Amino acid sequence: MIRCSLILPITLAAVLAAIAGHAQSIDAYNPNPSGPVNTMAPQADGKLIIGGNFYAIAGGPQSRIARLNVDGSLDTSFANIGVNSNITAVAVQPDGKVLIGGDFDQVGGQARHHLARLNADGTLDSAFADPGLDGGVVAIAVQRDGSVVVGGSFTKVGSVAKNYLARLDAQGGFDQNSFANPQLCCGPVRSVALQADGNVLVGGYFSQVGTASQFYFARFSASGAFDATFPNIGRDIQAGSIVVAPDGSVYVADVGAEYVVKLTAGGTAAPGFTSAVADSTINAIALQPNGKVVISGIFQTVGGQARHGMARLNADGSLDATFADPQLSLDSTHPNGYVYGVGAQSDGNIVAVGNFSLASGQPRNLMARITTGDYVKNALTVQPGSGNLIATWTRAGDGPELVQAPNLGHSTDGVNFTIVGPMTRIANGWQVTAPYNVHGSLFYLRASGTTSNGAGNGSPGQIASDVFFSDTIFKSGFE
Repeated sequence: MIRCSLILPITLAAVLAAIAGHAQSIDAYNPNPSGPVNTMAPQADGKLIIGGNFYAIAGGPQSRIARLNVDGSLDTSFANIGVNSNITAVAVQPDGKVLIGGDFDQVGGQARHHLARLNADGTLDSAFADPGLDGGVVAIAVQRDGSVVVGGSFTKVGSVAKNYLARLDAQGGFDQNSFANPQLCCGPVRSVALQADGNVLVGGYFSQVGTASQFYFARFSASGAFDATFPNIGRDIQAGSIVVAPDGSVYVADVGAEYVVKLTAGGTAAPGFTSAVADSTINAIALQPNGKVVISGIFQTVGGQARHGMARLNADGSLDATFADPQLSLDSTHPNGYVYGVGAQSDGNIVAVGNFSLASGQPRNLMARITTGDYVKNALTVQPGSGNLIATWTRAGDGPELVQAPNLGHSTDGVNFTIVGPMTRIANGWQVTAPYNVHGSLFYLRASGTTSNGAGNGSPGQIASDVFFSDTIFKSGFE
């Protein structure tokens, strides 16, 4: 028979909200960190990696990097390794290892200048070398081959001049030869995103690339060459965060004009999208499978309506009136709370981190989770063929949208998965043909992919489908 769990686990709060007609609420999630949480990224199992400048969280000691269980409790199996300064970016790799970037120069008592990698249990990955950056990292992107693109305020990698953008190999070595020096001038990078063809989109405070005038937003090839054909719209857009959608569209938070810009893959304005305008900065974007766009920042209104720190836009950019004001407040007398980063969990809930103590009037110190009730619907189905199969991963509702084509993984034990290959975009999901016969030996399949999260969308995470299990008790391969 073939077994497949079609829907991810649903929290009681989500069920109650669904019964109430998708009513939005603040749920019981309350980790209560001792200091600022700057950014976050989900793991494929739903747990959340957070980074910042805290010393304790969820009732336990944990210095600047932690892993939270789905209910917000501290995952004590993740090491309290000790990081000696602020963390501003995290990235969960497909293999479960975690990259961290920030202002630190030591991790676990070892020299690691502004970038390090942890094993899946939180211990220092000694195989990932100290890159020797001379300034902070605020954005991380992991390419399919494991190479790591970082952006920030650094101007050197070791002794080599490298302004604000660099690529390292999968072991932390400086990729000086295959990735050209972009020669950005004269301000730091804020956000980095990858396009499907390997091109790298970069936003920040720069005004030049080499000798060319290029304000705030630029594209580079997979080899680091400046793409002068990409429209120089940066004169109008100050790119604070960048997210690439599954169809290739590019969403950019314009921190100068306080709205979201939607572009085609080639960089021209996408038709049919006109963003509602916020009254202050948008810090992060979260795309959802239903086409909606969650925004977070330091604003108090969006489209002229009260939205304190978080709002949601419809697919055409208009304000989504069904997503109520979360009322993220500094305190009872100051309604203008600030959200630094946002991340959508696999079950559709949305976690916000920032500077606030109340969420819809409930005590929530620096972190809160919003439940909409339209929980994500997630199905991995298989259609057998002659000696092969077609695997389809469909996704709908709230939750995180993928920013790169997902991979299909194959396993014989349900634990250790080997990548079969990338899946292709179809309506409402992804699909791939794989060389497995459901009438043969037992096997497991799982689809997994990368999401965009955190401050400036500089912290990629992972989500996965439920595991598909095929056994051969029945001759036909089906119940």
